[in-house]
Amino acid sequence: MGANILIVGIWISSSSVVVNLIIFDDAPFYIYKIASLIKFLPPIWLTWFLWIKRGGLKK
Repeated sequence: MGANILIVGIWISSSSVVVNLIIFDDAPFYIYKIASLIKFLPPIWLTWFLWIKRGGLKK
């Protein structure tokens, strides 16, 4: 469980930095929505795969 939390934290931190470097001030609203998807969907997919599909890291 700790590895999953660590991976999610690293992903959110690194993707936040990258998205903040790419997005400019006058960006349209949908750019911010896409940035949120990039930031939060991969950790959700990883959590689903590891804990719901596989049943945890021990298997």
